[in-house]
This record gives sequence, structure tokens and C-alpha cells, in this order.
Amino acid sequence: MKKIFLVAIATLLCTPMFAQQPDAVFKLLRQEWTVNADGTSDYHYRHEVQILRNRALTAYADKGETFVVYNPDLEELTVNEVYTIQKDGTRVNMPQNAFVYQLPSQCADCGRFNHLRELAMIHTGMELGCTIVVDYTIHRQYSLLNQTLCLVRECPVERLEVSVKVPEGQELNVKLSDPEVFVFKPTVEQTATTYSLKAINVPQTYIDSYLPACERLYPMLHFFNGTPEFLPAFNSNGLKEAEVAAYQQTTGESPLKDVAAVRNFVVDNIHLNDLDPAMLGYLHSTAAEVWLTGCGTATDKAVLLAAMLNQIGYQARVIGDQMDEVGVMIDTLEYRLNVRSKSPAVLYGEAKDEVKIVSETGTSDAKLDTLEDGFYRFKLPALVGSPTVQASNLAYVRTAPLQSAACDLQGDVTYLLPKGMKMVGNAVSRKLAFEGVGSMEISIKQSGQKLRVVRNLKLEKSVVPAADYANYRQLLAAWQGVDQVLLRSK
Repeated sequence: MKKIFLVAIATLLCTPMFAQQPDAVFKLLRQEWTVNADGTSDYHYRHEVQILRNRALTAYADKGETFVVYNPDLEELTVNEVYTIQKDGTRVNMPQNAFVYQLPSQCADCGRFNHLRELAMIHTGMELGCTIVVDYTIHRQYSLLNQTLCLVRECPVERLEVSVKVPEGQELNVKLSDPEVFVFKPTVEQTATTYSLKAINVPQTYIDSYLPACERLYPMLHFFNGTPEFLPAFNSNGLKEAEVAAYQQTTGESPLKDVAAVRNFVVDNIHLNDLDPAMLGYLHSTAAEVWLTGCGTATDKAVLLAAMLNQIGYQARVIGDQMDEVGVMIDTLEYRLNVRSKSPAVLYGEAKDEVKIVSETGTSDAKLDTLEDGFYRFKLPALVGSPTVQASNLAYVRTAPLQSAACDLQGDVTYLLPKGMKMVGNAVSRKLAFEGVGSMEISIKQSGQKLRVVRNLKLEKSVVPAADYANYRQLLAAWQGVDQVLLRSK
């Protein structure tokens, strides 16, 4: 039996960005996958979580109830034990009426998945200091594994155990986001190979707004003994309407804008059933099924998007590891688009952000809001591509990276004012720049009935490191601080 021990180095994880008051603590968190010789597999889950604050039971109720979604057609759920150990050591077993079987909420809008079931376990005997124990097994009628785990949770974990057991001779591929954090040691048994991860005193995740993708911040483990095959689903039969819809999104202005527009159409018009691909045996629907039913998993939406892009002349593929991304070739470069949101396309393999200038010029009528005593307000329209991060929501100090958006916006628009309108106060002229972060410039001047507004913003990084956070916050606050012009009638 091969055994790989992955031991987290505490000095890497125990940084100030993780130092928060926890609502609970996992005394034990165990996940085990076993691939059987008969082509089936088993998933065993166990957690022992101690409640430290009322928030764990009231504000989020994420510890007072446990939800398990499974597919009765492919999976058999067995609850091994569920109970609460109160602070004085008394064991309270869950009564039978605390087990509730229901339709998962994410399946309510898609008939193709209404055969799935969710077991809600409503825990009893809870109090501050109690420990909730949940242990269950899911037996699956298939042996494919393709799993990604984030190795930190929303509260600290005193003992983390992950193991994957496969029959002798079967290869298991293992990827770690940062191999320097872990130590590997293989061990072999006679009839099977086991890969295991063990870590102690793992701190909780950093809970904050505007975090980058999880894999950029925290140690990730991905293992697979095979990759789902997506190419057959690209069959375009019955997808003529989808092809027409894809063409309707394109303008020909640029390939990158066109593929992003098609992706945005899929995000807006295809309902997402956010299900674990393992629950469906890693099987996906065809692009035609997803189009006709208007719903699907993240993988299904990726299959449809790839098919639509292929139909209008692009070379596109589903990304196997993520299964919610599509890679599309543009000028010999691969860009990756996520189907869960309208996030910008990412240039694969590039270490730096690729930023193109977005220019907005011309003349437009100013739309004014009427205030009191002859005063009016002109709200400056947002420039296309402006960052969604709000400076007013940012803390003064931050120790984690911040997800923003690199941009180079250049606006020079003249707005026509109604007769008799005069700008209150002096003309606006502001500039600010920080090396390695970006720059901003705003100029607002009135000449007769014309109000010329020049606004330029350049942000050099899509992910802002903690070292640049203070300058980034100051720059963004200066940019967003000028968002309107006060006028009065003469």
C-alpha cells in the first residue's frame, strides 16, 4: 500500500490573515474515498465539531444542521451515527423525526435533476461547548474519481484526515497547489494503494470580502484516477437555435469581446444547478439537452458554451480539472472563461495581466436630478470596465490579497447642460499615482452649456497583494470620490 502523508507546515498557515475569533472548531474532519475492485466506490465522511459561539447555530445555522445531497439512481446513503455530546459529557442521539428527506433547492428549477435527494439532519441537544458528531457513507455505482479539496475550512481543524484507496495497479494522479507545504512518503500494501493526508491544527480560512479564488490563497489538493470525456457532447445536432443565439451576441469588434459575450449569454440564460459532479457519476448532459432544458450543472454549462463557440468558428474545450471553465484559442493564445459568473477571461499561462485600453469619447446630454432650492445633481455615468470593488467597503488594514480587476480606462466626454445651469464650486482637477499599483486623473470643467469630463484610471494588477493594499485603497477612494457634479440655476 502506498501512503502519501501531507503534513501542513504550521508557520505558513498561521499568519495574521487567519487570526479571527472562530465560531466553532473541528476536533476531527475526516474524508475517505475507496475504489473497489468491482468497479464501485465508497465515500466516507466524519466530522466532530465543537460549538464555541452562538453564531455557529443562529447567524448562519451551518453547524446546527447538516445537509447531504445524493443521487438515489447512482448512490446509496447510509448514516452511520449522528449525535451530540453536551458540555457535561451527556450523549444526545438524534430522534428519527430529525432526519428530513427533501428535494435539493438547486434542483427545483430543473426537471432533469428532480430525482436527487437531500437529507437534512437537524441536530438536537445543542448548547455552547457541545460537540456535534456526524458520520455517513455513500456507496457509488462507479469508480471514477476527479476531486478538488480546499484544505482549510471556515473554522479551525484540530485533526484533518484525507485518504484515497485504489486497487493495486491503478494509478492515482495527485496535484498540490503548493508542494513546498507538504511532505510525501509512499507506502505499499499487498492488494491496494492508499494515499493519505494528515494535518493538525489547521487554521480557519480568511473571511473577508473581495478574496481571490480559493486556490490562490489556500492549499488545494486535486486527485483523479481518470478525467471525464467531454468531446462527444460537442455534437451540434439540434443546436441550430444555440448557434443563432451565439452569433447574435457577437459584434465583430474583437474576438475576446465576442467570446465573453457568448459566455455572458450562457451565464444569464442557463440556470445553474450547483451540484458536485461526483453526484452524477461525472456524467454530463449533451449541449443540446442543456440548451433545450435551459439548466444544467457547471460542467453542463461549460459543455454548452464550448459547443456554441465551436459552432461559430472558435476552437474551444472544457477544462478537465476545473470542469466549470472553457478554454478558447484566440490568436494562438488560450483564454479561459468561467461559466459561473461574468468574470474577465484569463490568459492561460501568463504571469502578468493583459490590459487593453478602453476608450470612451463623444458628446451626450446630461441627465440631472432635481434637488431643493434651485440645485441639481449630475451623476457621472460609470466608465465601461470600472472596478466593482467599493472603496467605502474596504477596511483600513488588510493582510490578505484583494481581488480587483486590471484596467486602463480613458474617458473624455462632453455633456450638454440645460440653459442656465452653472457648476457649483471650482473646476475639478485631481491626479494620483502609485508605482506598481496604478494611477487616476479626473478633470471637470464647464464652458458655457458644455461640461467636459475627463477621467482616466489605470490599475496594473487584478490581484492586489497586501503590500500594495494601502495605496490601492487610497487610489480607488480618490477615483470613486468624484462621482457627481452639483449644479444650480442662475
